[in-house]
Amino acid sequence: MKYQDVIPEQAQNTILCTVNFKNDVDTNEVLEVFKDFCGRLHPTLNSMKIRFPFDNFKFVMGIGSNAWGRLFPNSEKPKDLKQFNDIKGKNKTAVSTDGDLFFHISADKMDVCYEMMLIIHKLLKNVIDSVDETHGFRFRDGRAIFGFVDGTENPDIEEAKEVVYIDNHEDPYFGGTYVMAQKYIFDLDLWDSLSVEKQELVVGRYKDTDLELSEDKKPSNAHTEISKAHDVLGEEVKIMRANIAFAEASKSIFGSYFLGYSKDFSITLQMLKHMFEGKDNNEYDSILDYFNPITGNLFFVPSFEQIDKIASGDIH
Repeated sequence: MKYQDVIPEQAQNTILCTVNFKNDVDTNEVLEVFKDFCGRLHPTLNSMKIRFPFDNFKFVMGIGSNAWGRLFPNSEKPKDLKQFNDIKGKNKTAVSTDGDLFFHISADKMDVCYEMMLIIHKLLKNVIDSVDETHGFRFRDGRAIFGFVDGTENPDIEEAKEVVYIDNHEDPYFGGTYVMAQKYIFDLDLWDSLSVEKQELVVGRYKDTDLELSEDKKPSNAHTEISKAHDVLGEEVKIMRANIAFAEASKSIFGSYFLGYSKDFSITLQMLKHMFEGKDNNEYDSILDYFNPITGNLFFVPSFEQIDKIASGDIH
């Protein structure tokens, strides 16, 4: 096992958890506990996959910029790792929120996700405070919370490896990746007030068949159009993304947890700026009329070789 499970696959259940290291605990103590956790992580994940071989168990841990600076002040940061800054848009703001560690745990059964979270709790409870824990689920036939199929534009598995993993052998963090994590609250009642045809114009796809609208029908600020990123030659570039549904229906809370995995955060950042600030004709992504971001942070996801270096003190 060389890489973490950073190519998201649709699973039946997901736990997404963000924590901070305690400020009132000595940094040396925090570091020793975290090094011990990293040393146990690889065998723990092997054990989970042996114990639950048919449950599609996957695990990712990311480290935030502030945590890196606190724990490893003498080691060079991954080049794109920095605190995410607010993107103030025309209609909504992509907010920046706290986060030292981020966990993305998925499996076909929720008790498997819980088992891994329980292990994390037992090993780290004395040095962490919870920021957010969200339990997600596979919605209908793989759709996002707004009823359209999720992941249509993602690269296939082989192409995803080229998109996600840092592949520059000169980079000391070769094999790692970056994940942008954002939690959005969804206005279901407002969305349901739209006809299917109007929803399709917002998204840029037909709801039933998932086929993309033709260019003459798709608005320039449709989600599938304005959220694209391009390189200096104008060619489209991609990331690996997921929109994980969550809800507390009795409280009228509905939402989507966006994850964007990429070897180059500038691609994800370009997508977000297009969505919130607009591009070309200055329009923002029309889907933001129905979504409100309440969290947002960037994390570096180390390879297992790098996690082992943390455990041994080679990253110091």
